[in-house]
Amino acid sequence: MGKLSEFLMRNSVKPGRSLPLVHTCQAFSLEQIIRTGVIKAQLCDVFQEQLNYFFVGRPAYKARHDDDEGAFWELPVCFVFQFDVTNSKRIYPFDTGAFEREKFPQFIQMMDREDFEIGAVINGPEKYIGTFFGTPSKYFKMEPIDESKLQSRYSLGVFDAEIQALHRLVIRPGPKIGDTRVDDRRSTIEVQFDKDRVLLKKDLLAVIMPEPYFLEPEVTKYFESLGADIISYQTFPQNPTLYYAVIYEKIGEFFRAKKLI
Repeated sequence: MGKLSEFLMRNSVKPGRSLPLVHTCQAFSLEQIIRTGVIKAQLCDVFQEQLNYFFVGRPAYKARHDDDEGAFWELPVCFVFQFDVTNSKRIYPFDTGAFEREKFPQFIQMMDREDFEIGAVINGPEKYIGTFFGTPSKYFKMEPIDESKLQSRYSLGVFDAEIQALHRLVIRPGPKIGDTRVDDRRSTIEVQFDKDRVLLKKDLLAVIMPEPYFLEPEVTKYFESLGADIISYQTFPQNPTLYYAVIYEKIGEFFRAKKLI
């Protein structure tokens, strides 16, 4: 068992309420998803397995883009699902792809990735949120508790370096604040499943998509049949990476409307 799992299990950590699971992909995938009713697991180049990736509460996935403006089918689509990690394969407190590609500072890259896996911990994501952020709202906004409070509350010592490094990753990402190496992937709970995700009523809560797809009757009719909230955003001639802030705003509005944050 890894260091973070041991820490969460041995301390009286009050679990924070969790947020829904979010899956992000490029809009091009919508046609296949609507035709099949399934988000298919894909071969992961980090774990070399067929996996489906979700993040707790945050649209943190970033597709690779060049510097040009994006076509509408390149833009992000977010699926918001009920929180359920019962059959998950692995759970981490950060994006494992970013860790594998050494996007994080050396103070945590020097450590073993598996020391941060928490899939075996009962209420692991909720305990992580409760420990490092306190509330789902603070987690969503990436506003962790301060270092002195974490230290005093859990009496962290020299052999708790992994816990302190994880907190440092969230609260002090490094000298280059705008660097993509230290974006929101550094503290977003990643949940892996080794199976396809079937889109079902009451499980799919919302879909956030570019306006061209929202204006396509086949698309809206399908998601309306599942009872999901359909949320659109306008498109402009700009790089796809600039839409992630818009996605955050839209999903934040949805969470507030549902009294989740």
